[in-house]
Amino acid sequence: MKILKRVLKEGKISLKIEVLDDLWHLYNVVSPGDIVVSRTTRRVKVGDEDSRKQESVRKPMTLILQVDDVSFHAFSNRVRIKGIIKEGPSDLVNIGAYHTFNVEVGNTLTIIKEHWPKYLLTRLEEAQKAGLRPVCLLVTIEDGTAELFLVADFGIKEATRIRTSISRKRGDQKSYDATMNEFFSDVNLAIYSQLEQNEIALIIVAGPGFVKDHFIEQLKKAGIKNMPPTVAESTNSIGIPGAKEILFRGIISKVVENLKIETETQLISQIIEHIAKGDGLGAYGDKEVAQAVQYGAVENLLITDIKLREEDDSQRRWLDALIRDTEKARGAFHIVSSDHPAGDQLQSLGGIAALLRFKITR
Repeated sequence: MKILKRVLKEGKISLKIEVLDDLWHLYNVVSPGDIVVSRTTRRVKVGDEDSRKQESVRKPMTLILQVDDVSFHAFSNRVRIKGIIKEGPSDLVNIGAYHTFNVEVGNTLTIIKEHWPKYLLTRLEEAQKAGLRPVCLLVTIEDGTAELFLVADFGIKEATRIRTSISRKRGDQKSYDATMNEFFSDVNLAIYSQLEQNEIALIIVAGPGFVKDHFIEQLKKAGIKNMPPTVAESTNSIGIPGAKEILFRGIISKVVENLKIETETQLISQIIEHIAKGDGLGAYGDKEVAQAVQYGAVENLLITDIKLREEDDSQRRWLDALIRDTEKARGAFHIVSSDHPAGDQLQSLGGIAALLRFKITR
């Protein structure tokens, strides 16, 4: 996503949708009541109204809509923004009529809100950063050969290649192990170098056979600081063919989403466990969570996407203040999708809960 213009005193932010993930961010940013400005096409009648030669054609135009409904259509890779036309070419549209923007990758639009909550501004900034940094470091590996790739929205970029002669003398297991350890050490150094040069969110180690699994075991023992999540995936080959296989199977996006879901699930599980124990380290519902935030006790604040989207404006402002106060006290904030079981659990708790650092005396 690219933020083209930001004039918060007027409530305006202009965006360009660059990748499919941006559509999901857009769906969660635009709310009923917002004003959206975009280039679009609309079917209009042309010709003399009194003659039979009048025909219906699609005309390009810029419209300003007051949003009534927003929907995400994964099957067609678009976000549909339906609303009432507030402004447009008077000779082509009726002010007050309904229109729908079909927003796709490559489109630009301007969103105008009376108030931009911090969590939405942060979401847009993170979406923009995501387009500028590698999503993951992909390591394809087998005996004696490893290739490292930076994988991001721009595609695949080869970072480095390591080749080592592996001893295969029959019966000489020690020699084989020694050369493999040396090879693994060289790959470790290459990974460390990439971590220093780039912001890596994920490491995927891929390849045929068991070398990838043995390497991950060794990598975890290497003690590299701030190591991102690391997973192993099987491929039929290494190098560019192996990297493309990972991309074609959509593994990266699945792993990133699964890691997020895994984190959220663990946090919600801990909250529920504390609630069951009654030890005061789990809070849920507006009143309890607000009190915990007031005391600076919140370590992790979790709110469902449904609660953030469907509350009225005053309640959203209240939630925004709650999030700001949590972050001021060095707490973490998580938007939990209701599309997985953990999100459903959180929604059943009122859509908001918190894991506390210490018990609050009420």
